[in-house]
Amino acid sequence: MWGWRGTLADDVQHQVGAVNAALASLGAEPVDLDTVRRHFATSAPALCAAILRRALTDRERVNASVAFETYQSRRPPAQLMTGTEKLLARLIRSGCSHSVLSLSAHNGLTQHVSDLGIASLFLRVDGRTGPSARSKKQPLAKHVAMLRETIGDRPIVVIGDALDDVRAAFANRVHAVPYAEGLTHVDILRQSGLPVAETLAEAAALAIEHAHSMNQTM
Repeated sequence: MWGWRGTLADDVQHQVGAVNAALASLGAEPVDLDTVRRHFATSAPALCAAILRRALTDRERVNASVAFETYQSRRPPAQLMTGTEKLLARLIRSGCSHSVLSLSAHNGLTQHVSDLGIASLFLRVDGRTGPSARSKKQPLAKHVAMLRETIGDRPIVVIGDALDDVRAAFANRVHAVPYAEGLTHVDILRQSGLPVAETLAEAAALAIEHAHSMNQTM
């Protein structure tokens, strides 16, 4: 199970631009990628609050969210990380299957995946259908339950660029592989105690290694 933004989608710089648009709506100065990575949170208001080191008012939270989403909507859709499509196809040939779970809006996510011509590579593509969420814990529980209807008790591994991916996976009793080239600083990802993958291919290799070890114990 893959994350989307900052994992399969090569949109890190898009995200930094959107964060700076959100900060500008609050009268704050722009920041660089390293700052975003060191303060990353799963919603624009939470990230802005972390960067500014203060709580946001309700109005500021709305303004930050609107500015962030407006910036994103005006940018061309992000392309895939280099080599992603070939990697996913190779893994399918080896017996793996894929899904996507993101806190991005569901309709926009599914349209993006379709436009990239890779929808057929995934068993499921699920995005956010309600208000902005701070964690994947509950969405992941639903996603896993739906996957189980198709894959049974085969091992599931979450690959994502946020510490929240790891926490959500742990809460749902599935394994996780943190990925270092997204929006969370590698030092923060290492706090999980798990090996951190530097590339998507390395992340896939760690996921397969775990799946094989699980199959051997069944």
